[in-house]
Amino acid sequence: MLIEFLFNFAGNADFMADNIRPIFQAINDGPIVKAANEAWYFTPMAGCLHLVALSLMGGAIILADLRVVGPGVQAASPAELNRKMHPFLITAVAALIFSGVLLSLGQVMRVYNSPPFWLKMAGLFSAIVFTFTTRDSVIRNNGKFSTVAIVGLVISMLVFWWSWLVLTDWRWAGRQAFVILAMMMVGAFTAPMFVPGKLVEPVRKLPQLVSLILIAVIVAILVSIAFLLAKIDYQYMNELDLNTWPRAPDPETFEVAPMTNPVLSFLLDKAKLAAFFHPSILAMMLVSFIAGIVSWVGIGAKEHQPMGMRFVSLMSILLWLTIAVSGRWIAFY
Repeated sequence: MLIEFLFNFAGNADFMADNIRPIFQAINDGPIVKAANEAWYFTPMAGCLHLVALSLMGGAIILADLRVVGPGVQAASPAELNRKMHPFLITAVAALIFSGVLLSLGQVMRVYNSPPFWLKMAGLFSAIVFTFTTRDSVIRNNGKFSTVAIVGLVISMLVFWWSWLVLTDWRWAGRQAFVILAMMMVGAFTAPMFVPGKLVEPVRKLPQLVSLILIAVIVAILVSIAFLLAKIDYQYMNELDLNTWPRAPDPETFEVAPMTNPVLSFLLDKAKLAAFFHPSILAMMLVSFIAGIVSWVGIGAKEHQPMGMRFVSLMSILLWLTIAVSGRWIAFY
C-alpha cells in the first residue's frame, strides 16, 4: 500500500491531479493565503528568512564537509567538527522549512505546477535522510558504513535520482547541470587514487590567492565547455531531440510491439537513459570529470580521509546544493 502510494506520488499525473492538487487548491483559496497576499511585507520577509536559513545551512555543511574533502578547519577532527555544526544545521533546516512554507503561501498553485519545486522537495527529503543517517554515521565511525548508514543511503539515493530523472530534461539544461555537477563530484572523489603528487605539488606551492583564482578560472572554462558539448542551445535540439529519444512503442498504432515490462518501459521512455550515450553527452561527462579532478588539485588537502568519509561529504554537498539551486530555479521557471 505504501509502496503503491509513493510510486503514484512520484510520477502519476492523474494521481497528483486527483489527490494532491485539491489540497494545494484548498490552501490557495483559504484565508491564510488571502491574508498573506494582502500583506505587502509578508513575502519579502519570508524570502529574507529563507535566504538567511540557506546561508546558515550552507555554512554548517561546508565547514564540516570541507574538513573531510579539503583543508577546512584543521583545529578539530572531522567527527568533532561535524558534531559542533549539528545545532546550526538543525536550526537551519527547521528555519528553511518554516520560511519555505511561508514563502509558498504567496504562490501556492504556481509552486504546485513547478517541477523545480517538487525537485527541491525531493532533494530536501533526500538531504535530510542522508545527512542525519548516512553522513553522520560514516563520519562518526571513521568511514565505516553501519546498517543505518546503508539504509539511509539507499532511501535517499532512490528518491533523489528518481526525482532527478522525472523532473529534469535536456532541453532547458536542468539535466545537463546535474550530470555536470555529479561528474565533478566523481572526479573530486576519485582524484586521490590516481593523480600523482608531482602534478599536485607545484599548484599547491603557489600562493593561495593565485592558486584559487587559477583553479576557479580553469574549472569555469571546463564547465562552460561541458555545456557547449551538451549542445543545450535550442537550435541544436531539433537535431538531437534528446527529450524524445528513444520513444517507447506506441500501443495504439502498433508501429512497434507494445512494451509490457514496466521497468523496461520506464528505462526507454521516461528516463531516456539512452540519451547519455550520445557522443556529445559522453564528452560533456568526461570534461566535467576532469573539472572535478582539477577542483581537487586546487583544494589543497593536507591529509586524505577514508574513502567512505570523502564520498558522504561530497554527496552531502551535492544534495544540499541541489536544494539551493532548485529553489532559485523556481523563481525563473
